[in-house]
Amino acid sequence: MSLQPNDKRSKKLLFLMIFALVLLNAGLIYQLVTKNNQLQNAQTELVDSTKELDDLKNIEEELRINLELKSGQNAKLDSVIQLRNSDIQKKVTQIRRLLAKGKVTQAELASVTKQIATFKDQVSQLKSEIEELSTQNQYLKDENYVMQKQIDAEREINQEIRTQNTELVKQVAVGSRIFLKSLVVSPLRNALVGDFKVTDKLSKLEKIEVSCTLSNNDLVERGDKTLYFQVITPNNSTLHSDNNSSGTFSFDGGDRMYTVKKGVNFQNKNETVSFAIPKTDGMTVGKYTVNAFSQNHKMGSTEFTLR
Repeated sequence: MSLQPNDKRSKKLLFLMIFALVLLNAGLIYQLVTKNNQLQNAQTELVDSTKELDDLKNIEEELRINLELKSGQNAKLDSVIQLRNSDIQKKVTQIRRLLAKGKVTQAELASVTKQIATFKDQVSQLKSEIEELSTQNQYLKDENYVMQKQIDAEREINQEIRTQNTELVKQVAVGSRIFLKSLVVSPLRNALVGDFKVTDKLSKLEKIEVSCTLSNNDLVERGDKTLYFQVITPNNSTLHSDNNSSGTFSFDGGDRMYTVKKGVNFQNKNETVSFAIPKTDGMTVGKYTVNAFSQNHKMGSTEFTLR
């Protein structure tokens, strides 16, 4: 069976179309392979990472200086610094491990660059937190300073009040003492007419008569009081007797000897106390002093002289 001219033309045209499609596919495959090789070459091409490593060192140094300045202010701040710094150092170790080779691929460099950017953000966030805590800590320090000043001022006021109270107590204690309105001491001798007469001669002396009148004082508590009388001889000894009328009493932190002790019921009515001290062996000529005491204070004194 012979082919017609039209059939031959169609087969030829079909063959040409198939051949064209084969060439087109071959071109596409070539381009795809070429681009794939270029991409692989770009991925495997090694690049220098020195700049990124320097950036990492600079960020680390800035962080270290900032942490050193802020550390040691309070426990809470140090705790935050320690925790967050530990997390950041883990990131730094990972980045440095990649950069330590000196040469990295473009893909690795892109990953490292992204991590460094994240690292910078974490450092900035940490610095902001530390700055905020430092501000709060400074506020607390200022507040504590103000409070301490207020406490010191209160202490000064309290101390002043205590001092005033102490002084007031002292004044009240002084004001509540018994004072003498008068103290009269008379050396007496026997008289030819009457009982006794005043004398200044030791040879004629029979007794020493003492009489005192108490001043009124509304601050003194009423009731029984004890008065102590000393007769100081010219040789500075306290005249005393052996009949148990003499003894010692407490005065000014120590014990002192008294010549005579007398009780009185104080009623704020100018009470009078009178007594006589007989002549004692060993008395000499010279000046004598009579002291009167009550409630651990000296009420008054007077003197007389024997020749």
